[in-house]
Amino acid sequence: MAEPVALRAGNLGARGAASQAAQARQVIGSSIAVREAEKRYGQFHAVDRISLDIEPGEFITLLGPSGSGKTTLLNLLAGFQTLDGGEILVDGKPVHNVPTHKRGFGMVFQSYALFPNMTVTQNVAFPMRMAGVDRATTARRVAETLEIMRLSAHADKAPSEMSGGQQQRVAIARAIVMRPKVVLMDEPLSALDRRLRESIQIEIRDLHQTIGSTILFVTHDQGEALTMSDRIAVLDAGKIVQIGRPLDIYRHPANRFVASFVGESNLIEAEIMQKRGTTVTLKNRSGYVFDAESRDAIDVGRVTVLVRPERIAIADEATANSTPVTVTSAIFLGETLRIEAQMESGETLLVRCPDSAKRPLPNIGDRLHVSWGPEDCWVLA
Repeated sequence: MAEPVALRAGNLGARGAASQAAQARQVIGSSIAVREAEKRYGQFHAVDRISLDIEPGEFITLLGPSGSGKTTLLNLLAGFQTLDGGEILVDGKPVHNVPTHKRGFGMVFQSYALFPNMTVTQNVAFPMRMAGVDRATTARRVAETLEIMRLSAHADKAPSEMSGGQQQRVAIARAIVMRPKVVLMDEPLSALDRRLRESIQIEIRDLHQTIGSTILFVTHDQGEALTMSDRIAVLDAGKIVQIGRPLDIYRHPANRFVASFVGESNLIEAEIMQKRGTTVTLKNRSGYVFDAESRDAIDVGRVTVLVRPERIAIADEATANSTPVTVTSAIFLGETLRIEAQMESGETLLVRCPDSAKRPLPNIGDRLHVSWGPEDCWVLA
């Protein structure tokens, strides 16, 4: 799977990790190189001089809010829109003047776009029929693809007889039946409910392992990006603000935007008291002294520190390294408790902890004590 492969890659670096991930699977995918790509609408830069290298067989996600440029970049790669500057290379060859239907990409979109008057088999076979593939080869490939997507039992059904999740799997099957070197997916799961969305996320990740295509996936859902990707490119205002493995994006965001957009976060203002190598001793506005990790050459002044809610330890009694907080909200979410508390400085702190029979849901106004270690927080640039 993508994440364990990335973890085993250790310190090889982002592109080295991507190469190792690709080598662990059968790779048929193309390399993609985006060079200073631009797309303008008047004075608005939808894509602002973006450069990006994608390895053969890599699963890379473009993640960002609405208007960040992720779908525009996908459309430039697909050929639905034209570049205003820069270039895009696939396997080292420019594709600017290649029509969309000749680029050989598989495409999956939010709308299933299935033919209502065709069966599942006919829908999946359609690209092969248009390409003039012989009947025997088409039948064999369609059967293989339906098996991969767990649709064999639905082969003779019409789309109207299937659930939304099943229809989306048909759309994916149709996109991969020709075994394209590149598959483009634009928010394909956003119309599905949470449980179904999570199930198909795993199916797409397994599919990637099976077919070995290069996949470019667009989403605004950070959970999808973290679950499926070899690497994530986070976009904001038409630019890539950070690119890296899911683990690095989550644990070591480059700035406040990435920290806030990818996962829940506590952003604490603090003053640097001492720095020892990559460890910084800080004091926040309420006087709590704690250590944090930092890669930047900052040794004086005030900084913003990221502390993820699940990294905060809570206790009923004070400890040597804790600070008191007052509960302002407590919600039971099943597997976790979501607690909001106010520090003595007035700052709000969000805490998530596993549900435990030993810890009842606290009441508003309860006094708790919280703490975290240097490995649990990160000084933002």
